[in-house]
Amino acid sequence: MRKQLYLDIKSRLEAVKNGQGEQLFQHFDLWNRQVELIEQETPFACPAVFVEFMPMEWKTRGNRVQDCDLTVRLHIVTESLVGSAGEASTEQQALECFDIIDLLTAELHGFGTDYMSSWMHTQSITSHNHDRYVDNTEEYICNVRDFSAVREYVPVTPNFRVIPQ
Repeated sequence: MRKQLYLDIKSRLEAVKNGQGEQLFQHFDLWNRQVELIEQETPFACPAVFVEFMPMEWKTRGNRVQDCDLTVRLHIVTESLVGSAGEASTEQQALECFDIIDLLTAELHGFGTDYMSSWMHTQSITSHNHDRYVDNTEEYICNVRDFSAVREYVPVTPNFRVIPQ
């Protein structure tokens, strides 16, 4: 289920376009503290989106169907090459990361699938604790249903005859 969820998120975010009509996000991956461990990390193009699935507490609903309220954190990583103080030209460039967040938020508003309710935006966190990157984390919550344990039942047709008495 998480594999399909990741692929659906990626597909949705591939539709986000920049001002020139090109795909905005250049890299997608699962979150593994890439920005914190940048010295050991394989280089990636920015802006990048890393998907983090928070812990899931499943409830069984019957017929082996399970569901949970899922929190997904999207780490939107952009390069931070200039400061936001001082000249107006560098200020605009430094604040472009927030324009990217607005485009992502617009694309994900109402995002849902046949196994997942619409996403609700719950939290935004900006981390400037890195030399070359800004990590903006956008948190969403939704309800997901997992049907992977459901068995397909095949009706059994009796192979006998009733003989009247």
